[in-house]
Amino acid sequence: MARSANLDFFAAEADQRAVLDFLFSSTDVRVFESYSEFDAQLREFRTTEEVAITFPLGADPHGNGHAVLLQLWSPSVMHELSIERFALDPAHCDGHTFRHRIDGGGLMQLYLGGVCDRVVTMSHFGHQSQVRAQKWNVDQGVNWEALKTLSNRIQYHIRKRLAAGKVPGRPVLAQALELARAGYALKLATQTPWQFELQQ
Repeated sequence: MARSANLDFFAAEADQRAVLDFLFSSTDVRVFESYSEFDAQLREFRTTEEVAITFPLGADPHGNGHAVLLQLWSPSVMHELSIERFALDPAHCDGHTFRHRIDGGGLMQLYLGGVCDRVVTMSHFGHQSQVRAQKWNVDQGVNWEALKTLSNRIQYHIRKRLAAGKVPGRPVLAQALELARAGYALKLATQTPWQFELQQ
């Protein structure tokens, strides 16, 4: 069944580890940080533990749903791995002059929220549609059927195998569900004035 190019979900640490474990063990994706640190190379992660050492899996210190920003590149979707260096204005970046990022219309994004105080912020998996990529002229070199197939597999795993509950339009993974039942709010971000209600 065809799915949207985007899936929002709620996940705590064990849930996020389960998503990453699936990506590393059962797909051909390679996992990169979205942007390198200042004046540094872009980091690739080869295991869930490597991600966990670098980022606070399951925690969202700023409460904005963007505690961990990852890019997923698949050789079955894109033949070329393109990492570009871009310049920074040192006057506005504490003297730093460059960063790196991965580039391409067939990349997938995994943005992880997590726990901040007594809130679980939303996580996100997604990618561009072919129509949108064509509009922005970044559709070259992408196997769109392969991207659709891989995206459907990842979304199915999150929705059907890892989810233990749901709120309207969004699955809630097992540990996040435990927290919600213990009184934690499920929100887009901590500052969001409303919260999602669990569906029975």
